[in-house]
Amino acid sequence: MNPRVVEIAKKLSPEQRAGQCILVGVVPSDSPEYITNLIDTQCLAGIFLLGHWTSRSKLEAMLSAVNHVSPQGIKPIVATDHEGGEIQNIRVPGVDHLPSQEALARMSPAKVQAVVTTGARQLAKLGVHMVFSPVAGVIDPRLGVRNKPIAKHHRGFGTDPHLCGQYSAAVVAGHRKAGIISTTKHFPGIGRITEDTDFKSAGITDDKTTRHDRYLESFRMAFDAGSEAVMIASAYYSKIDPGTLGLFSSKIMTDMLRGDFGYQGLIVSDDLGSSVSVFSVDGGHRASKFVSAGGDLAITADPLLAGPMIRALTSTATSASGKKRLVDAASHVINVKLAHSLTK
Repeated sequence: MNPRVVEIAKKLSPEQRAGQCILVGVVPSDSPEYITNLIDTQCLAGIFLLGHWTSRSKLEAMLSAVNHVSPQGIKPIVATDHEGGEIQNIRVPGVDHLPSQEALARMSPAKVQAVVTTGARQLAKLGVHMVFSPVAGVIDPRLGVRNKPIAKHHRGFGTDPHLCGQYSAAVVAGHRKAGIISTTKHFPGIGRITEDTDFKSAGITDDKTTRHDRYLESFRMAFDAGSEAVMIASAYYSKIDPGTLGLFSSKIMTDMLRGDFGYQGLIVSDDLGSSVSVFSVDGGHRASKFVSAGGDLAITADPLLAGPMIRALTSTATSASGKKRLVDAASHVINVKLAHSLTK
């Protein structure tokens, strides 16, 4: 970790540290003034682009505004979903359509790296810093397209952990060559469930994956390739931490990622705003549960949850252990920003 991180984090108030742990969703109908005011007043980590952005002028206006604000001298991250195929939120002239991961897996890993690098450079030129990709999860061959979150939408690299790892590593390498932050997802994998956690609260339990499962090889290979961030799944893993969603599980984030894998990068949540899987938890406390369990950057599709999430996170910092965890989480965010010249 950059030595300057601690110095920067210590200068922030608890509320500002909490803000650095929140990434909010932005849709094309949002006004740049509203979003920049939200970032500036609450010291938010940044935004992620939701929906289909098809107007280049509208996209440029939003990104120009966001990239010119810097609360406490810390610039915001701009992130987007850009896996390819159906999952590509930026669809403006000048940004190539990226093939789905299923289609990419029919190319060589070297070709995939080249294709991804080209597209990632186009995003970087627009002012995007982070991509929620690759999907490293291995699809259970017994499920096939009955696996709705990945296989049904052609989002995976296949059913072999090593091949999935090779292609995930190629995507990460392509992002790194373009200066984009990769976010490998959705740890520890959503290829063994049937329903999509965005839309269902049933059918989202993985009853096969274990703490040292061979299916995790694909994630390890992506991390070894230099993935700077990892997204945690909002599914259940009955053989790892029964009854606890992945993004609220210290066994998954602290014990497995930080412990077993020795992963030192940024731990990002799957959506905590509109995902049906988290609706049973109060909106503000979704972020505090995630961070308390070992997460760093909580994302919410609903910007109105930023305030409640900051208040809940700040309340956890009243204890010594809670304060340490919040400082640690904000430090991981700031560390990535320093690496990408988003703060000085």
